[in-house]
Amino acid sequence: MLRKTVKDQFIKNNAIFFVGTLVVSVLTYLYHPVLSRMMDIESFGEVQALISIYAILGVILGVYRIIVVNIVSNTEHIGEKQGLILKLKKTGLLVVIIIAVLITVSSNYLKGFFNFDSAWPFVSLAVLLVIGLLSNFRGAILQGWHDFKSVSVAGIISASGRLAFAALLVYIGWSAFGAITALVIAELLTLLYLFVKTNKHLNAPAEKAEKSGFSLKNEMKYGLLVLAVTLCVTFLYSADVVIIKHFFPPSEAGLYSGIATIARIIFFITGSVAGVLLPSIKIDDVKNENKKILLKAVLILFALGGLSLLAFTLFPHLVIRILIGEQYLAYEYLLPRLSFLLFLISIINLIFFYYLALRKFFLSVISILSPLAIIVLSYFRHATLTEVIQNFLIVSIAILLYMVVRLVPGYVTKPKISIT
Repeated sequence: MLRKTVKDQFIKNNAIFFVGTLVVSVLTYLYHPVLSRMMDIESFGEVQALISIYAILGVILGVYRIIVVNIVSNTEHIGEKQGLILKLKKTGLLVVIIIAVLITVSSNYLKGFFNFDSAWPFVSLAVLLVIGLLSNFRGAILQGWHDFKSVSVAGIISASGRLAFAALLVYIGWSAFGAITALVIAELLTLLYLFVKTNKHLNAPAEKAEKSGFSLKNEMKYGLLVLAVTLCVTFLYSADVVIIKHFFPPSEAGLYSGIATIARIIFFITGSVAGVLLPSIKIDDVKNENKKILLKAVLILFALGGLSLLAFTLFPHLVIRILIGEQYLAYEYLLPRLSFLLFLISIINLIFFYYLALRKFFLSVISILSPLAIIVLSYFRHATLTEVIQNFLIVSIAILLYMVVRLVPGYVTKPKISIT
C-alpha cells in the first residue's frame, strides 16, 4: 500500500517540482538582464565571472546534497539519518571552510588575476560557499522526504531574494560586491526557512548506522562517484562552448555561445524530473518497481523536453529573435542540432541519477571516459562548428546506447505469482 502511494505521488511530485523549478528559473534568469541594465559592462562582467566560479565550486555542494538525499530516502530511522548527516555536514563544512579561507586569503591575488576593481566580492563569495553548504544539507532532507513543495518555496525565496537585494545594493552603488552580497543575504533567508521546515525531522537522538550499511567511509566513497558523474554531466552540456572558444575566433565563439544558451533550456527545464527521481528510487526495492518509476520519469522528460525540442527545431528563427536577438540569426542552423544534443544529455542525466540512487559504481568508468573521448575527438575534428557538435553527439549516443542495453534486459521479468 505504501509503495502504491509512492508511485501515485510520483507524477504529482513532478508537477509540483516542475512548477517550482520553472518559477525559480525565470527569477534566476531575470537577475542577469536586470543587472545588465543597472551596471556598466566591466562590473557586469565581474558578476558573471563570480557566478561562474561559484557554479564550479558549487559542484561540491551538489555532491553532498545527492548523498544526503540518498541517505534520507533509504534509511528507516530518523536518528540514524541524523547521525549520518551530522558526520557528513562536519566533513563538508571542513572542506568548504578550507576553500573559503583560501579564497579570502588570496582575494587580492584573485582581484588582480581576474582584473577586478575590488577584492571584496571574493570575500562575499567565500561566505556564500559556507552558507550554501548548510542550506543544501537542509534542502536535501526535504527532498529526501519528498517535500517538493517546501524545496520549491526555498528555491523561490533564494531566487527572488537575490534579484531584489541585488537591484537594491547595486542601485546604492555597491556594484559587483552588492550583486554577490545579495546572493549571501538571499541564501541566509533560504537557510532560515529550511531550518524551520527541517527542524521537526531532526528532533530524534542520533543513532549509529549499523544495520543499513551506511557509514561515513562508504558515504565519502559514494561522494567520489557523485562528483565524477556530476562533473561528467556538466562537461557534456557545457564544454562545447569552452572547446569552441579555444579553436575558433571570438566572434564565432560568441555567436555559438548565444545559440548554446537557448539549447540548454531543454536540459534545465527537464532537470526537475531527475530531482524527483532520485529520492523515489529505493536500493532494496524489486528491480521492476524501480524501473517502472524510471519509465514514468522518462515519459515526463520526453513530454517536457520534447516540446522544447520540437519548437527549437521547427521555429529556430523565431525562437532566436525572441530570446537573444537578431544578431545571432546567422547561426540559427545550429539550434536544431544543439537542441537534439541537449535532449540526449537530459536523458543521460536522468539515467545517471537513477543509477546514482542505486549506488552503481560502474558509472565512474563512463564518467571518466566520456569527457576524455570528446576531448580526443575534438582535438582531431574541429574544422567546423558542426564537427564539434558531432563529437558530442557521437559520445552521447554511445553512452545512451550502453545505458539502454543495461536497462532493457532487466526490465522484462516473469510475473509474480501471489498465493492468497
